[in-house]
Amino acid sequence: MSIHARIAAVVAALAAIPALAAEGPPAGAPVPTPRPQATRQEKCEHGLPKATCARCNPKLAAVYKAKGDWCSEHERPESQCVLCHPELAKKGIK
Repeated sequence: MSIHARIAAVVAALAAIPALAAEGPPAGAPVPTPRPQATRQEKCEHGLPKATCARCNPKLAAVYKAKGDWCSEHERPESQCVLCHPELAKKGIK
């Protein structure tokens, strides 16, 4: 195949792309289901993101204590202590 024939084949193929895109998916093709957003975090039974709940992940207690975010009375992070901060219940924290 000569270089001119190859160029003509590429140009023809590129010209067909918009027409193919306008057709949409073939009939009977499965419609892709949208995935949940990656930023949406799964909540634990306490109403917190699973990855940050110190009651579900006791090993996190040391991290919260090191940051000075610890309620020693209720044994949980102060930022998650709905007993000391009832306003957190409005956010769904239990």
